[in-house]
Amino acid sequence: MTRHTQLALMLCVAVAGTAVEARADCHYVRGSIAETRIPSNDQFGRLLGTVTGVLNGASTVFITSLTPVQSYDVFLTTSGDVLIATGVPTRTPVPGEPGEFISHVDLTVVGGSGKYAEATGTMTFDGRSHTGTVPQTVDLVYQGTVCGPNVKGGGN
Repeated sequence: MTRHTQLALMLCVAVAGTAVEARADCHYVRGSIAETRIPSNDQFGRLLGTVTGVLNGASTVFITSLTPVQSYDVFLTTSGDVLIATGVPTRTPVPGEPGEFISHVDLTVVGGSGKYAEATGTMTFDGRSHTGTVPQTVDLVYQGTVCGPNVKGGGN
Protein backbone atom coordinates (compact mmCIF):
# COMPACT_ATOMS: atom_id res chain seq x y z
CA MET A 1 0.00 0.00 0.00
CA THR A 2 1.39 3.41 -0.91
CA ARG A 3 1.95 6.08 1.66
CA HIS A 4 -0.85 8.27 0.14
CA THR A 5 -3.29 5.34 0.17
CA GLN A 6 -2.53 4.62 3.84
CA LEU A 7 -2.98 8.28 4.73
CA ALA A 8 -6.30 8.44 2.84
CA LEU A 9 -7.51 5.26 4.57
CA MET A 10 -6.60 6.58 8.04
CA LEU A 11 -8.35 9.86 7.27
CA CYS A 12 -11.52 8.02 6.19
CA VAL A 13 -11.52 5.94 9.40
CA ALA A 14 -11.04 9.07 11.53
CA VAL A 15 -13.89 10.92 9.78
CA ALA A 16 -16.22 7.91 10.08
CA GLY A 17 -15.40 7.61 13.79
CA THR A 18 -16.17 11.29 14.33
CA ALA A 19 -19.54 10.93 12.56
CA VAL A 20 -20.48 8.04 14.85
CA GLU A 21 -19.42 10.05 17.93
CA ALA A 22 -21.58 13.03 16.86
CA ARG A 23 -24.66 10.86 16.34
CA ALA A 24 -27.54 11.63 18.69
CA ASP A 25 -28.99 8.67 20.54
CA CYS A 26 -32.63 8.80 21.58
CA HIS A 27 -34.30 7.64 24.77
CA TYR A 28 -37.99 7.02 25.45
CA VAL A 29 -38.96 8.75 28.69
CA ARG A 30 -42.06 8.17 30.78
CA GLY A 31 -43.20 8.54 34.37
CA SER A 32 -45.32 10.74 36.59
CA ILE A 33 -45.10 14.16 38.18
CA ALA A 34 -46.84 15.43 41.34
CA GLU A 35 -46.65 19.25 41.32
CA THR A 36 -47.51 21.82 43.98
CA ARG A 37 -47.93 25.55 43.47
CA ILE A 38 -45.28 27.32 45.55
CA PRO A 39 -44.72 30.97 46.50
CA SER A 40 -42.56 32.79 43.96
CA ASN A 41 -41.87 36.12 42.30
CA ASP A 42 -42.72 34.64 38.89
CA GLN A 43 -45.41 36.75 37.22
CA PHE A 44 -47.85 33.84 36.75
CA GLY A 45 -46.70 31.56 39.60
CA ARG A 46 -44.47 28.51 39.83
CA LEU A 47 -44.94 24.79 40.40
CA LEU A 48 -42.45 22.46 42.10
CA GLY A 49 -42.72 18.76 41.31
CA THR A 50 -41.56 15.33 42.38
CA VAL A 51 -40.75 13.25 39.30
CA THR A 52 -40.77 9.45 39.06
CA GLY A 53 -39.76 7.23 36.16
CA VAL A 54 -36.96 7.91 33.69
CA LEU A 55 -36.50 11.56 34.77
CA ASN A 56 -36.61 10.61 38.48
CA GLY A 57 -35.90 13.68 40.60
CA ALA A 58 -37.49 17.12 40.79
CA SER A 59 -39.05 19.60 38.38
CA THR A 60 -40.09 23.21 38.29
CA VAL A 61 -42.29 25.04 35.81
CA PHE A 62 -43.54 28.56 35.31
CA ILE A 63 -45.71 30.26 32.70
CA THR A 64 -43.72 32.62 30.46
CA SER A 65 -46.66 34.15 28.55
CA LEU A 66 -50.45 34.05 28.53
CA THR A 67 -51.07 34.83 24.84
CA PRO A 68 -50.33 32.21 23.71
CA VAL A 69 -49.89 30.27 26.96
CA GLN A 70 -46.31 28.99 27.15
CA SER A 71 -44.27 27.37 29.91
CA TYR A 72 -40.63 26.84 30.83
CA ASP A 73 -40.02 23.40 32.37
CA VAL A 74 -36.83 22.21 34.08
CA PHE A 75 -36.11 18.69 35.34
CA LEU A 76 -33.25 17.87 37.74
CA THR A 77 -32.63 14.12 37.92
CA THR A 78 -31.28 12.38 41.00
CA SER A 79 -28.02 11.83 39.09
CA GLY A 80 -27.63 15.61 38.59
CA ASP A 81 -28.60 15.87 34.91
CA VAL A 82 -30.79 18.81 33.84
CA LEU A 83 -33.38 18.65 31.04
CA ILE A 84 -35.02 21.88 29.83
CA ALA A 85 -38.18 22.17 27.73
CA THR A 86 -40.67 24.79 26.63
CA GLY A 87 -44.34 23.90 26.72
CA VAL A 88 -47.76 24.76 25.42
CA PRO A 89 -50.15 23.92 28.28
CA THR A 90 -53.94 23.70 28.08
CA ARG A 91 -56.53 23.21 30.81
CA THR A 92 -60.12 22.15 30.26
CA PRO A 93 -62.65 22.42 33.12
CA VAL A 94 -64.12 19.13 34.35
CA PRO A 95 -67.93 19.53 34.17
CA GLY A 96 -69.57 19.46 37.58
CA GLU A 97 -66.25 19.54 39.46
CA PRO A 98 -65.36 23.13 40.41
CA GLY A 99 -61.61 23.75 40.54
CA GLU A 100 -60.82 20.53 38.61
CA PHE A 101 -59.22 20.68 35.16
CA ILE A 102 -57.96 18.20 32.58
CA SER A 103 -54.38 19.31 31.85
CA HIS A 104 -52.35 18.65 28.72
CA VAL A 105 -48.92 20.03 27.81
CA ASP A 106 -46.97 19.61 24.57
CA LEU A 107 -43.27 20.10 25.31
CA THR A 108 -40.29 20.77 23.08
CA VAL A 109 -36.94 19.79 24.60
CA VAL A 110 -34.46 22.65 24.19
CA GLY A 111 -31.35 21.39 25.97
CA GLY A 112 -29.95 20.87 29.40
CA SER A 113 -26.71 19.78 31.02
CA GLY A 114 -24.90 16.56 31.83
CA LYS A 115 -26.54 13.66 30.00
CA TYR A 116 -29.03 16.10 28.44
CA ALA A 117 -26.54 18.67 27.10
CA GLU A 118 -27.65 19.62 23.57
CA ALA A 119 -30.81 17.49 23.97
CA THR A 120 -33.77 17.74 21.61
CA GLY A 121 -37.09 15.94 21.44
CA THR A 122 -40.73 16.14 22.39
CA MET A 123 -42.79 15.12 25.40
CA THR A 124 -46.41 15.31 26.52
CA PHE A 125 -47.94 15.68 29.96
CA ASP A 126 -51.49 14.56 30.67
CA GLY A 127 -53.37 14.70 33.96
CA ARG A 128 -55.48 16.78 36.32
CA SER A 129 -55.06 20.18 37.93
CA HIS A 130 -56.66 20.75 41.32
CA THR A 131 -57.07 24.52 41.72
CA GLY A 132 -59.62 24.24 44.54
CA THR A 133 -57.10 22.68 46.93
CA VAL A 134 -54.75 24.53 49.26
CA PRO A 135 -52.06 24.47 48.04
CA GLN A 136 -53.02 23.94 44.42
CA THR A 137 -51.68 20.68 42.95
CA VAL A 138 -51.31 18.92 39.60
CA ASP A 139 -50.95 15.18 38.91
CA LEU A 140 -49.46 14.31 35.53
CA VAL A 141 -48.13 11.44 33.46
CA TYR A 142 -45.32 12.27 31.03
CA GLN A 143 -43.98 10.46 27.98
CA GLY A 144 -41.85 11.29 24.98
CA THR A 145 -38.52 10.96 23.26
CA VAL A 146 -35.32 12.78 24.19
CA CYS A 147 -32.32 12.73 21.84
CA GLY A 148 -28.78 13.98 22.27
CA PRO A 149 -25.11 13.16 21.92
CA ASN A 150 -24.90 11.89 25.54
CA VAL A 151 -28.32 10.19 25.74
CA LYS A 152 -28.23 6.42 25.75
CA GLY A 153 -30.81 4.61 23.57
CA GLY A 154 -33.50 2.34 24.95
CA GLY A 155 -36.28 2.87 27.43
CA ASN A 156 -37.21 2.23 31.02
